[in-house]
Amino acid sequence: MQSSTKMNNNYHHLRLLVALCSCYSLLAAVQSQQIETIPASPSFHTLYERNVELLCRADKPIDLCRVRLPGPSGETYDVSSLPSGVKRIGDDSRGECGVRLSTFTTERIGKFVCLLTIAGQQFEAAIELRQRVPPRPTELKISKTTNLVDGGIRANQLLKARCSSRLGLPVANLTWFLDNKPIDESMLKPAQITTEMQDGKSLQTIQQEVNLYVTAEHNGMALVCVANHPAFKIEQRTSIPLNVKFAPEEIPHIHIDELPASGSATVNITIHANPQPITRWTVNGRLIKEGESVDIYQAYIPRPTSANGEYRVLLKNNDCSKERATLFTLEATNPLGTQTYVIKAVPVDVDGAEVNRNDDYADDSNGSTFWLISVWTFFCSVIATRLL
Repeated sequence: MQSSTKMNNNYHHLRLLVALCSCYSLLAAVQSQQIETIPASPSFHTLYERNVELLCRADKPIDLCRVRLPGPSGETYDVSSLPSGVKRIGDDSRGECGVRLSTFTTERIGKFVCLLTIAGQQFEAAIELRQRVPPRPTELKISKTTNLVDGGIRANQLLKARCSSRLGLPVANLTWFLDNKPIDESMLKPAQITTEMQDGKSLQTIQQEVNLYVTAEHNGMALVCVANHPAFKIEQRTSIPLNVKFAPEEIPHIHIDELPASGSATVNITIHANPQPITRWTVNGRLIKEGESVDIYQAYIPRPTSANGEYRVLLKNNDCSKERATLFTLEATNPLGTQTYVIKAVPVDVDGAEVNRNDDYADDSNGSTFWLISVWTFFCSVIATRLL
């Protein structure tokens, strides 16, 4: 009795296994008949665009091809009897079934459906047709929390800027550049896409934010957002010039060549600041403000160079025979701070590096001091010898 029950259980298990295998084979056959649509759905088109092709493709020959055209009627057609303005494309033997719309109009907005019969089974695929709508002009704005000063962006802060391309179909694609170079992806937040109904159309808006830590090095660069859209013949570029404001920057160890013994000479220093600083010099107790002359010295107003935020500051000694200063102090001030520069006039090489002198006798005063020390040492030695 137990043996008979066991055999019945095995029989039922075998039937279940066969049924599962049959279902899997049928499912595999259906999955192998996935229908490819060209173009992929959804497909966007401009009104009155000509010769719009819609194609369904299988990996096996098609026995029967029927289509349902987008439009108010929703009627199903055999591809051999299509209405005016619609032509058949594709080859049944290659698994192709499709149509060509001579003109895309508002009546053709909707779903194109292909109904394929392959080996006795029916398959269906669809392409949704939508009207292409150009988005509004791209906007690029900086956050209201940005610290502005003197009409520019204060240095050493996190600059947040947002780029928006509004109410287009399909959604636009945004890319960012800094000084014509692609911006680091780590500075970008994920893009946000929202949908809004207007005039019966589901239009899309894309927004993206960049977080850029701004320093003096960014002065003069441009932050650029580029929007690409199928309705644009040329990409839309929107930019924010980075007018970065910063105090005069430090320059350690400034050495210039020593002044000549006669004639005139000019002390020439280049500093970085934005906005332009106000300067004044101190030489051997004399204070010389920019644009003024004191005694033999003349201080010029800083001149901007071709580089952003760079200024050349000049001090002229009109008569070096009267004074050959070796130490100059320059003070530069703008609304963001003050910087003091100490300039030493010493023998320098072609690279501006100070030349270390090993000649202990070059300076007359040093030689005199050495001679006095030698004489004093001699007398001290004589006295000590006599006392001993």
